[in-house]
Amino acid sequence: MFQKKQIDHTVVAYRQCFSTDAGKQVLGNILVEARFFDYTTTPEEQAVENFVKTILHKAGLYSVENIDEYVRELFNLKLSG
Repeated sequence: MFQKKQIDHTVVAYRQCFSTDAGKQVLGNILVEARFFDYTTTPEEQAVENFVKTILHKAGLYSVENIDEYVRELFNLKLSG
């Protein structure tokens, strides 16, 4: 028999939290403070980066399933540098 997929209610909570304007500002700050956009080299930095990836995954924002949309949105960003 087919099993009904369980809904992870923490995903819903993470989405609700970070989808507000304040939540987006906080998430952006978390990414910067965790040096998410920098190269990490130490085990400690990599652990922090992995924790941030966990937050993004729990919010439904970091997953191979949405890679097409993710890449498309990256190309909508302004060029840096």
